[in-house]
Amino acid sequence: MEMLYWISLVVGGVFVLLSVFGFGDHEADVDADVDLDWEAELDVDAAIGAGPGFVDLLSLRTVFLFTAFFGLCGVLLPLAGVNEVARLLISLTLGGGIGLGGNYVIKRVGYEHVSSEVTASDLRGCAARVVIPFGTTDTGKIALVAKGQRMQLAARAFEEEGGEYAAGDEVLVVRMDGTVAEVVSAT
Repeated sequence: MEMLYWISLVVGGVFVLLSVFGFGDHEADVDADVDLDWEAELDVDAAIGAGPGFVDLLSLRTVFLFTAFFGLCGVLLPLAGVNEVARLLISLTLGGGIGLGGNYVIKRVGYEHVSSEVTASDLRGCAARVVIPFGTTDTGKIALVAKGQRMQLAARAFEEEGGEYAAGDEVLVVRMDGTVAEVVSAT
């Protein structure tokens, strides 16, 4: 049994260390290739529960964390004078807990993508106030708040509505044409 603890410690420990230092982190590459709406991910988690599921039991990360900490406990517990049965039970429990708990923490914290970058789709539908007047053929400036950031953008009247906008008028952003917001009257 002693050899099993040492082999588990060495094999699991090597793979845990490799993952800590970033070797073989393919899940982050996959996450970068998939463009998902973060709010949709939250809705899915809320609908099915955000805890570790059956699939998490089979992940390699969970297996390697379990193996490393199972082996570590098995090697260190005899130093505390723990008998063989208690040693096995504690090693299994702690290895399983750290395997599942560590996997849960890494998935929830390590791969959480939060961005404050404002995109064109974030601006669509935002209310704004005209700062520099503009009309159908010229460009002015609007001020708005998007994703908690105050910003000013070049703006022009939406081509299908037209119109003249004076300083202080309320407008809605219909779409972005490059860096220029196309707007309509908010009233």
